[in-house]
Amino acid sequence: MNRRAAILGGASLVVAGRVARADDDDDELTFQKMRFIERGDVLTVTTSVSKLFDTEAYAELTTGFTSTVVVRMYVYPKGSQEPISFVLLERKALFNVWDEEFEIRISQPGTKPAIVKEKRQSDALKLLTNIEDVPIAQLADLPLEQQFLLAMQVELNPVSKETLAEVRRWLTQGTGGGIDRGGAFFGSFVSVFVNPKIPEADRTLRLQSQPFYRPKDR
Repeated sequence: MNRRAAILGGASLVVAGRVARADDDDDELTFQKMRFIERGDVLTVTTSVSKLFDTEAYAELTTGFTSTVVVRMYVYPKGSQEPISFVLLERKALFNVWDEEFEIRISQPGTKPAIVKEKRQSDALKLLTNIEDVPIAQLADLPLEQQFLLAMQVELNPVSKETLAEVRRWLTQGTGGGIDRGGAFFGSFVSVFVNPKIPEADRTLRLQSQPFYRPKDR
């Protein structure tokens, strides 16, 4: 299995941690360094979305109500606004007040939902927000030497019934990471990141990776 890391480039493009900003909107697309590794015939990403939780959101994990994290990930060529891959993740955490433990449910296309139980609140947060070796694109869709970016929109407790219904549809009928061009949930880079609508969620985080590319074998 090929575990060669994708080489990172374009560091000079990062300015003060801010990559893009929506016009007349306080929502920012913020730079965050991420790790990309080739595994078999796919590219995976490892990063964290822990910035989604502030002190209040962290405390609410113990209230006995479900906390839901929805992550949308778009891979697109640098200089383009047309994604070549889209991946959706959903994480849910519920604190059982009787057993005094957290139950975390992790769902993504192409795999069965995993349920993990944790005693410590900090460990529950890690399971909700750590993204480890998640496949984001087929290597065949990433030409050698071409630079790409990964953009992420992360929501805490989305309240829109339409959004939640689309999440369930994607996770049960999705293509395992490919683009569903017929699905409204996929949207477009412009509508999600450049001119986003006011999110119907407790908190929203928008992240963009550093540019990355697959080098030619030497």
